[in-house]
Amino acid sequence: MTAESSKSTRRQFVATLAGASAALALPAMPARAQKGKELVFAGFGGAYQDGQTKAFFEPFEKQTGIRIVGTTGVELARLKAQVSSRNVEWDIVSLPESMCYAAKADGLLEKLDYSRFSVADLLPETVSEHYCGSITYATQLTYNSEVFSGQAAPVTWADMWNTDKFKGRRGMRSHPIQQMEFALLADGVPKNKLYPLDIDRAFKSLEKFRRSAVWWTQFPQVEQMLLSREIVMTPWTRGVSLQLAGRPIRVSYEGAAISYEGWVIPKGSKNYDAAMRFIDFATRPERQAELTKYVAFGPTNRKALPLINPSVAELLPSHPKNLNAGFLLNGDWWGQNLASVTERFNEWRLS
Repeated sequence: MTAESSKSTRRQFVATLAGASAALALPAMPARAQKGKELVFAGFGGAYQDGQTKAFFEPFEKQTGIRIVGTTGVELARLKAQVSSRNVEWDIVSLPESMCYAAKADGLLEKLDYSRFSVADLLPETVSEHYCGSITYATQLTYNSEVFSGQAAPVTWADMWNTDKFKGRRGMRSHPIQQMEFALLADGVPKNKLYPLDIDRAFKSLEKFRRSAVWWTQFPQVEQMLLSREIVMTPWTRGVSLQLAGRPIRVSYEGAAISYEGWVIPKGSKNYDAAMRFIDFATRPERQAELTKYVAFGPTNRKALPLINPSVAELLPSHPKNLNAGFLLNGDWWGQNLASVTERFNEWRLS
């Protein structure tokens, strides 16, 4: 993959899908497209997929006559089974970066034909032979602003680790991706020196919360934990949506993990041409700007930001100030190391 560095109202933000940094274990609905007339899209469900339907699928069908049939249950094991059996049911998927890497390494993806449209305006980090950036998302330090009313609010991961100055129970996601990076940042590692990750040092830093934190697994549960003050802060992806909806939730982009999802076409798709037409359509700036009316994920097309309400755009991951404050998650590193680090992480949590 390329490694080069780089209208809506607040009421319209009511919810967004759990970061797309992890697939939901939802049962897949059987679906098969009619060749040339339909595309089967496999997504993550929830408010995110509802937004994709409104911003992408419905207008694409109106313009081209090609209907998009939505299903859920995105898992690499399912994708691999389809490709291996030469019985590919999915035509288009938007995969988180680390999953893109793993899918590419396993030979599960078609190469994309960029002769059909220009990617010059897309963030270069989100474009590769096999995937093309669909959205940017971020995991930020997210906190209940009412807890810290009248006092300094937490800004950095070192602040989250400072339980003497910032009182209250922490939430932590029960998954190693991003938790390792945040632990290292809290321990003083500069964000431009994170990779390759020093896993031993990360676990030593995380030890502070192994027994005391609320280790959560489902993204939607975090909202209630923050609002009820069961926890006062946590790494999370949905804080911006809640802030825009008027909830007492705020985020800090300092040291935020910024990543992206990429449009991919499964190897052996019977609707490659139509899928490429869709990727062209969905990466246009006006389409990406439309998606931000429904979910607080950032565009990958730099020309989309001027089309978004400024009060919203400034809170999105791909806004330049937020890109500069955070760091780009290294999907290649995680693609190669996820299995081994996850095994160690799970053993550590249970020990």
